[in-house]
Amino acid sequence: MQFNFDREAPLPSEVDKVRLIFKPWEWLTDPQFSGLDNIPSEGPVLFVANHTIMGGLDVPFIWFKLYEEKEIFLRMLVDHAHFQVPYLRDFLVKFGEVEGTRENAADLLRKKQYVLVFPGGAREAFKKKGEAYQLIWRDHIGFAKLAIQFGCTIVPLASVGPEECYDIVYDADDYMKSPFGKMIERMGIRKDLLIPVVKGVGPTLLPKPQRFYFHFGKAIDTSHYKFKDSIKNASELRDLVKTSLESGIELLLELRKNQPKESWFKRMLKKKGKSERESKRR
Repeated sequence: MQFNFDREAPLPSEVDKVRLIFKPWEWLTDPQFSGLDNIPSEGPVLFVANHTIMGGLDVPFIWFKLYEEKEIFLRMLVDHAHFQVPYLRDFLVKFGEVEGTRENAADLLRKKQYVLVFPGGAREAFKKKGEAYQLIWRDHIGFAKLAIQFGCTIVPLASVGPEECYDIVYDADDYMKSPFGKMIERMGIRKDLLIPVVKGVGPTLLPKPQRFYFHFGKAIDTSHYKFKDSIKNASELRDLVKTSLESGIELLLELRKNQPKESWFKRMLKKKGKSERESKRR
């Protein structure tokens, strides 16, 4: 699929329409942001984030926050499987998402864009039991090599809350232990694409309302790695980013622990009332 890397952000009217769709989910999750001052005023910038379960419940809020408060048209690298779905791919392209290849990432960074990546990919999104908030990056160093090559700043972006929206009932290990395990192997199906069976509200797939927290960590300058595009240096940078991101996750978990608890219903009423007041002021 061809992508236009010079395209401008969607029209404000288009953003407003999509924003309206996500309003109820925003009322339920009451997203809280910190560390916005750590975002550089110029690109290229690589936001490196943890993928939460099922990978997507929190992403719209990141996009809207950067668009509304920083005037940033965020570009996101996503798995190619997303672009196999008719209509969905058109929506994704309009709002800045591109297929997560090295070539596409390089084109975006070369044009000094703000890019969001999830080094854990599908494997981190389709978690197994007991893996909440774990960074499952394995030996991936692609994002670090790109950051070094284009001298871009890295901003770790931690997200907490979505992991509690679902309980995992049946994960990839359960699939492989089942009678279907050998068939899955014979068919060559990617194990990281085995979607876990989850439940949200009661036995349904509706996500349980949780307050979402986001933290933009201290920007990491990669200029001192210039002309040192080696596996050793990329691995060192990856580990530095990973440590920073894990610290961000811990910070948010502690913040959540110490905040007064509110029911989802109370959060929704509060957000709805605030939205109505803002509309009247306009």
